[in-house]
Amino acid sequence: MLRDNTIPESELMYLGDRVYPDDYQAHPEYHGVVMPWYLVGGEHEVPVCDIASVDRVDDDDCVPENDGWGPQS
Repeated sequence: MLRDNTIPESELMYLGDRVYPDDYQAHPEYHGVVMPWYLVGGEHEVPVCDIASVDRVDDDDCVPENDGWGPQS
């Protein structure tokens, strides 16, 4: 899924493979498992198992006539 999309590194950057920590409660089945980690939005380090989708979201998505893919020309 991630390789199928062109995503700027400022939005999603690969950090390398890391061990899923034992103190994370979300997925106990992954404790001790090595998996890819990403920096999301320049501030959140998350394992690949926590990335559900890569849907594009623009700042102007709240405009009713906008279909969610940027301003209409």
